[in-house]
Amino acid sequence: MEGKINNGSNSQLIKRIQTGNNHVYLRGNGKNTVFYKDSERIEFLKRCNSAAKRHNCKILAFVLMDNHLHLQVESKKLVSFVKSILIGYVQWYNKQNGLSDKLFKTPFSSACKYTDESVVESIMYILCNPVKAGICSHPGEYLWSSYDAYFNSRSPILKYIDIDTELIRTIFKTKKEFESAVLNYSSDIDRIRKRGKGYWPRELHNDIINHLSKILKGRNIFQLNRDEISNLILRLRKETGASFRQIASITHESYEEVRRIIVGKKGVGI
Repeated sequence: MEGKINNGSNSQLIKRIQTGNNHVYLRGNGKNTVFYKDSERIEFLKRCNSAAKRHNCKILAFVLMDNHLHLQVESKKLVSFVKSILIGYVQWYNKQNGLSDKLFKTPFSSACKYTDESVVESIMYILCNPVKAGICSHPGEYLWSSYDAYFNSRSPILKYIDIDTELIRTIFKTKKEFESAVLNYSSDIDRIRKRGKGYWPRELHNDIINHLSKILKGRNIFQLNRDEISNLILRLRKETGASFRQIASITHESYEEVRRIIVGKKGVGI
């Protein structure tokens, strides 16, 4: 969690910018699913809120997807803020699920935004992530983002995390202006998504996770034995049509193991 970051184009490390307005991106280790239940999302938001207060940060936007998340953060000690969230949350998560592995890929990614315009664009990107993933057609339909908080002081999400709305309310004088700007941005993303290839379809974030919950009936996926995992993999494939990579992400199994089980048609009752 040092103050360095991979620049994405090669293996060189550059110094991470600690001060200013940063877009922070956290991904599940191995692209694995992180959030299975609302209680896990709520706990993350509460810990994010506590860390922001402890380190004098402002959260301008967030979205929690199933296997990654985005934050727009104004801070003076970015690494300390993120580290504070992750240490506490990962310890809590592992204790809840009987795990000891690394939950998020490290180091985390961040990009500093130097103008109000670039911050607003970053916020739009964050809020429209569910549209990009194909989960919904409008950002307002997705519950686990800050979308509802900017012009609604009674937003349910504000029970768990404080959102700094000053910039958005300065740029957009009314809720209608804000919603129109987001809709235009999300429409562009949706058109690109429908034309493009390589994105994961809606089922990863919605139908498959919901179907998983029905199969497990309250059981913890991390406490299943090997035979039960094998059967779960087969059922997800048969009953939802999920891809090998989707199932690998959800079950935290390797792509090769998922393929071996499905191709070999192994598994017993769960």
